[in-house]
Amino acid sequence: MKDYLTHLYGVLIASPVALITWLMSLMVFDLATLTSAIATSVAALLTYVTTQQFTLQKYLNEHELARSEYKYIKQELKVAKGKQKRLLNTFKKIRNLNDIKLIFDINRVVRAIMKRVENEPKLFYNGLQFFHSNLDSAVNMVEIYLDLYRLPGKTKEEKIELNTARLRLLDLKRNLELDLSEINKRDYERLKIERDVLKRTEGNNRKRQLEMKEDERLPDFSKVIQEKEKAGEYIDRK
Repeated sequence: MKDYLTHLYGVLIASPVALITWLMSLMVFDLATLTSAIATSVAALLTYVTTQQFTLQKYLNEHELARSEYKYIKQELKVAKGKQKRLLNTFKKIRNLNDIKLIFDINRVVRAIMKRVENEPKLFYNGLQFFHSNLDSAVNMVEIYLDLYRLPGKTKEEKIELNTARLRLLDLKRNLELDLSEINKRDYERLKIERDVLKRTEGNNRKRQLEMKEDERLPDFSKVIQEKEKAGEYIDRK
């Protein structure tokens, strides 16, 4: 989400307005210091709010979002970030080298999903399964699995249960990857369209080249260069 940009633009516009208002109130209108301070504060606040709201509305229009949708997605992302932080902290609990790659892969997929939705909030609706189910399962299962794994004195049945849990984590990683694929589905469709367009364009260009007369075609510059080099060698020998 781009909240920080709306605040930044608000500050950048409001700061010079505040300075100009302060100077004019003192030097041009000869107002008292307190009155000048109040006028400056009001001008800066109004400029900041107006700029911030204008920038936010422009951002919402670009992403085809209503303010209520934006507020809802923003809140969901805030909750998801807390869960993501918990998942990242599980690295400190790993006691098995085989689990490092598994936990790393899970964290990598989660981070990729979060980043995509932050950049394009409307993709949140493509990842409802992730935000409402799979992320919770990933965080809870990883935490419980790692907490139990590092405990000593495990029985045979407990070891079997831990191995089963690890297999479930592998399944969960695949589910997270499916969530990421669903979020990226639109981009892959656009890539396919662009590829088909390029394929048709290349076909048309090849057809035009074949239809051109011999003297209208572009020369083969590699052959021209070779012929010139051979001519130069012949002159040198002479």
